[in-house]
Amino acid sequence: MRQNNFFNVIKRTNFQQTDCFKQKKINSFLQIRKLQIKPFELGINKNLVGNNIFKIENNHQNKTRKMNTKPDSEVSEGLPFKTLRFLPKNGQEKKNSAIIVLQEWWGINEQIKIHAQRIADNTNTLTITPDLYKGKLGLSQEEASHLMSNLDWKNALVELETLVDSLKNENRYKIGSIGFCMGGAVSLALASHLASKEPLSAVVTCYGIPSPTICDVSVIGLKTPVQGHFGNEDNMSGFSDPNAVNSLVRQLEEGIERMDETGKEISIYRYDGQGHAFLNDEEWALKMRKEQGFVGGDNNEIKALAWTRIYEFFNKYL
Repeated sequence: MRQNNFFNVIKRTNFQQTDCFKQKKINSFLQIRKLQIKPFELGINKNLVGNNIFKIENNHQNKTRKMNTKPDSEVSEGLPFKTLRFLPKNGQEKKNSAIIVLQEWWGINEQIKIHAQRIADNTNTLTITPDLYKGKLGLSQEEASHLMSNLDWKNALVELETLVDSLKNENRYKIGSIGFCMGGAVSLALASHLASKEPLSAVVTCYGIPSPTICDVSVIGLKTPVQGHFGNEDNMSGFSDPNAVNSLVRQLEEGIERMDETGKEISIYRYDGQGHAFLNDEEWALKMRKEQGFVGGDNNEIKALAWTRIYEFFNKYL
């Protein structure tokens, strides 16, 4: 099955293609950064995130590997789904914080567990992966297509709110979310869902944008700092392609301008030569990227740069 299967799911879930975005003057308080990254430019951009990030990250888990990542615990009591919890391996956990890590369309597979553990290790924060598919896992594009197309997004947001509430009952008042592909869209949707209640402390999306039929992303920037990571060669039309990213930037900016208020930090990063799911590095996940025809994903310096931005963002706000 080719990547058209994913496009069909996008269409069925109303991820609509947007018009081209024309750059407007951005208010000084709104930090929207569009970065065109090429391998030979990486040294120039080191000052954006620190001088030693490449030494640190290239020694981290950015190599192709096959491994079994075990969570520190599984929790489902009082929740509508099972959650896997990952603690930083150095034992230096921030007791008042947590990060929700949201799955790709495959479900809770080895790759999302690896992401969750590396985020925990590099932010000293408990990470939690909720099983939105409730025990089901897509092992082929056909299966993942079926699972994603049958996900009740509105209900999933209500269920995720119960997870946020349960974390606050543990005295974890600084809560962030990050998602990949489908999970990136869910991450933004959750931030929108909670914006008028108790907003998230930080939200990150990696190559995923929710449909306007699911939520209004324009309200996020008023309450929650936002970071996004997208490949300039991503061809998931209306979901994570450059036009969709342009529309996301425009909506976040206009939401703040409409209210005439000082919004939160918004940092949207774009990476040249990278297609969808370019942060994946687990053996099976890389095989699926290849089957779907996604470009890039093999530049460890670009991955290191993206991951370092993610870690610094969460460390700043959590």
